[in-house]
Amino acid sequence: MQMQIDLREPTLMQLRHASQTTGIQEEQLIQRAVMYYLDTIKKQVELRDEMQMWDSLSDEALMNFEEIL
Repeated sequence: MQMQIDLREPTLMQLRHASQTTGIQEEQLIQRAVMYYLDTIKKQVELRDEMQMWDSLSDEALMNFEEIL
């Protein structure tokens, strides 16, 4: 599956500069950037979910402690 996207001029200029500097084709740079970004989002979601789980466990532990008192 292919997708066509439009980049604003400043982004396109940075992409071209990075491509020329690294010798990596523009399409490859875009693929790598998107994969990196998606991986970052996945890690943020996992961290958020873990923090919510710990928060829930903390609430449960506090309620249990209060019941003991």
